[in-house]
Amino acid sequence: MERYVVFFNMKRWAVLCLTVIMLLGLATGVEVNAKEKAPVYKIMVNRAANCVTVYEKDADGVFSIPVKAFVCSCGKEGHETPLGTYKTSNYYQWRLMVDGSYGQYAVRFYKGIMFHSVPYYTKNAGNMEWEQYNLLGEAASLGCVRLACADAKWIYDNCGKGTEVVVYDDIENPGPLGKPSEVKLSEENPMRKWDPTDISSKNPWNVFRPTLYLTNGVGDEVLRLPVGASQHDIYNAVGMRDFTGNVCDLGEYTIHISGKYDLSREGTYNVSVCGVGAQGIRTEKSMTLCVG
Repeated sequence: MERYVVFFNMKRWAVLCLTVIMLLGLATGVEVNAKEKAPVYKIMVNRAANCVTVYEKDADGVFSIPVKAFVCSCGKEGHETPLGTYKTSNYYQWRLMVDGSYGQYAVRFYKGIMFHSVPYYTKNAGNMEWEQYNLLGEAASLGCVRLACADAKWIYDNCGKGTEVVVYDDIENPGPLGKPSEVKLSEENPMRKWDPTDISSKNPWNVFRPTLYLTNGVGDEVLRLPVGASQHDIYNAVGMRDFTGNVCDLGEYTIHISGKYDLSREGTYNVSVCGVGAQGIRTEKSMTLCVG
């Protein structure tokens, strides 16, 4: 009888230990559950140009369709991001970095090398190292690939465990979608410690964020473009209002559509429409694109 009691107590002790370990993992920001989505993207990191391009598969199953481009900061001299082909493995909403800073939406792809946001002094979305944000587009990290918060979150949310990551050098060509840019923050800006792309409801940048609207006025949130549409057609279909509600004039903003779509043939697609206003503040909206 005593042996059964001891065995039962050992089982209870093992369960208790496992529970404590899981709680400690949650408390310290250690990953407990990895992303288990099947990989549907391939990430190309142009180290020389500090630009990231995300690809989807074509009809033949080859990752040849560029759908997203992000400006980034790869490793600075002496801490270069390693060249090569890797796969994503671990995911952390907040991650303590080797220099004592914190990163949001960290995704590991090689040893201590990760995609993550611009660093923060503390685990607080309103305490960003704003001078480092201004270095996006330049080599500035200790080896990781830094991104604007919204871009790091996109990889965190959409690129499942095992996503292929290729780090390469091509100073002449940043990528097929070009190299985006981000607004620069000044020391006088009271919002400088917040990432302007962070979608948090507490972000003070939201007060000044522009909005996108469809000019057809139908109200069904369907972006309609003709077969063979040009950038001019996109500007005719999608407009922007500034934070006061006033309609922006052409030339005061830029529009970019990302996702898997083909303007050369009829079809219906789910896309993301990104607009950048005159002050460089970004806004994004998911839409249905109907071509034809």
